[in-house]
Amino acid sequence: MTGLPTKYLILNGSIVILAGLLSGLPFRRAIVRKRSENVNAWRVVHSVLMMDGMRMLVTALAIPHLAQDEGLVWGMTYSLIAAGYGFTVAFIVGAWKGLRGLTARPYGLNTLLFAAHVIGASGSLAGTVIMVYGSLRSLR
Repeated sequence: MTGLPTKYLILNGSIVILAGLLSGLPFRRAIVRKRSENVNAWRVVHSVLMMDGMRMLVTALAIPHLAQDEGLVWGMTYSLIAAGYGFTVAFIVGAWKGLRGLTARPYGLNTLLFAAHVIGASGSLAGTVIMVYGSLRSLR
């Protein structure tokens, strides 16, 4: 039961980390060109994606220690994977285009970034709630 979700989280967490590492290239370029508005955006991209990918890897390691059924493990896995890719799209495209996507307006690309943020935040919240539930059940 825990084998396949663990492998999914390791694979997708590694991909999110790779995206975070590659975002270091435009981060460096913004620093060298002394574009302060871009430096902060790319710093956020780099750090958030690295942390989110590491979180997926740590969760993969924790799965065997959680007391929950297979459906919840898969729910947690898919939630965290959706969160990882949602944040990847939201932060990279946002930094690239100079948008934040914190609200749906103005409509267009900003709305897409807002939707990606919502996917990232809701997936992260759902995955965390399931992990806390499994952790509490394992204490019995």
